[in-house]
Amino acid sequence: MTIEEERSVLDRLRDLLHGDNVAAARELLDDLHPADQADLFDSLDEDERQTMVSLMDAEGVAHLLEHMDEDLRQEVAEEMPRAALAQILDRTENDIAVDILRQMAPAEAAHTLGQMNTAAEVMPLLQHADETAGGIMTSGYVTLHKDMTVEEALAFLRATKPPAGQAYYLYVLDGKNHLQGVVSLRELVVADPMAHIEDVMETDVASVTAGTDQEEAARLLQHYRLRALPVVDAEGVLLGVITADDIIDVIQEEATEDMYKMAGVGVKEWVFSPLRESIVRRVPWLTFNMVWAFMGAAVISLFKGTLEKAAEVAIFMPMIAGQAGNAGIQTATIVVRSMALGEVQLTDVARVLGKEIALGATKGLIFGSALGLIAWLWQGNATLGLIAGGALFLNMLIAGTAGVLIPMTLRRLGFDPATIAGVFDTMLTDLMGFLIYLGLATIFVSKLQ
Repeated sequence: MTIEEERSVLDRLRDLLHGDNVAAARELLDDLHPADQADLFDSLDEDERQTMVSLMDAEGVAHLLEHMDEDLRQEVAEEMPRAALAQILDRTENDIAVDILRQMAPAEAAHTLGQMNTAAEVMPLLQHADETAGGIMTSGYVTLHKDMTVEEALAFLRATKPPAGQAYYLYVLDGKNHLQGVVSLRELVVADPMAHIEDVMETDVASVTAGTDQEEAARLLQHYRLRALPVVDAEGVLLGVITADDIIDVIQEEATEDMYKMAGVGVKEWVFSPLRESIVRRVPWLTFNMVWAFMGAAVISLFKGTLEKAAEVAIFMPMIAGQAGNAGIQTATIVVRSMALGEVQLTDVARVLGKEIALGATKGLIFGSALGLIAWLWQGNATLGLIAGGALFLNMLIAGTAGVLIPMTLRRLGFDPATIAGVFDTMLTDLMGFLIYLGLATIFVSKLQ
């Protein structure tokens, strides 16, 4: 729906939820796609949400949950009676059911799982850590045996009638459930009916193990342009599949997480998060930044005598620190994102560093020359112009070097480079900018008076 259509439907839905025409309200909801239902649900108040859910059957609520964001989905699940929730989770995708159960208290999760008809399918998925391939996979897939003929495979599909989303790829297993190959539904339809599956399947199958990070799984699925990615154990036994829908959520989640971390904001925070929650998530990072700021102030205090003799030196300090800090953030952001996408490995450090140093020198010449000329003309002192321009040039080199080495070093040490790479890079360029600029000014202070 367009924004205008959504507003119109939302107004009509609210009128119906507050009225007595239950049949009309149900009809309106039935005509909407679950994704549109979820958007409308997010705009309703608490009472309206409860009324909306009460008008939907278990199947409808299950599809609604599948299209909600994680926090809202959890809120809705917590409000449901456990018996009703079990019936709804039976009808959701396995990975969605797992996400909901993981967020519940262990005793409640066990009680709910015990009432589910799909417990045997869901329970194995709960064993895998969140944010891994095993944590986001589903057990909804179709399997064939390599000795079946194409005609037999098609007859099997007609008899079992699997959902369209599960039948796009058909996985070929041996007697011990080892993944042998894959055949697409299209290849099956156009193949010779008497041919064996072994003859039409693709044996070079991209797959991941259950412990693979979800970000790496997303990269593989995107790289090979797949609709689904099989998950296997160490022996090659098929455990489940990750669908493209799940990967879209992962890509969005990981990109948001990296962006929030580099800004020092809570990963789960959003614009309408409770005030206390935002304070708890943001203040620690601001405290960390303030400690670094005091270190910058300490560096400046070392050159108090220089500033007293040539006060005009202070004019250009923010420009030298700020311009290099921005350049460092640019480099760090590109490097962090490239590592996340698998475009850059730790072994590429020399190549990346060489390019960024050259780029830093180029930017340093451009902006250092501009700053030097402006300082000279503004303050009428050529020495001040040379000092300011030279300091900015050197700080640009430091910014480019730090923007590469800091995130790569953090990755080497096992830390997420998105977490503090930007903070370290900015503070380093501030400290070094002050140190270089004021150090040069101290050396040539006699020519600045």
